Amino acid sequence: MVQWSGPERAAISSLWGKIDVGEIGPQALTRLLIVYPWTQRHFTSFGNLSSNAAILGNEKVAEHGKTVMGGLERAVKNMDDIKNAYTKLSVMHSEKLHVDPDNFRLLAECISVCVAAKFGPSVFTADVQEAWQKFLAVVVSALGKQYH
Repeated sequence: MVQWSGPERAAISSLWGKIDVGEIGPQALTRLLIVYPWTQRHFTSFGNLSSNAAILGNEKVAEHGKTVMGGLERAVKNMDDIKNAYTKLSVMHSEKLHVDPDNFRLLAECISVCVAAKFGPSVFTADVQEAWQKFLAVVVSALGKQYH
């Protein structure tokens, strides 16, 4: 089990309170599909992903980005037991969807880039980033738990 310091908890909670899931989620998933095009294979049911413009305008991508951020909210609310909070998601992604677990890490990076771009260094300070990256690493580990 991961240990969270008081300042880490405060940084994660404060940052999460500023994040608009309807903005950051679609941006992050769009970025994932454009920057790492091999991840598109898991989204064939989303329709046209043939170009950056198609991905940017794809409503299913935007909606799933919001869903992903809703999953992060679950982690924020269960910081002391993220692995158990993500058990069903881990099983679904490994056994049903067969998602490469490295994709979770890539998406976490895209989320961080979008958050940093949105808030800049006045909000996304080095201390906040440190706590946020630790948080996302725990989430990625929990999502990949079924693969181990």
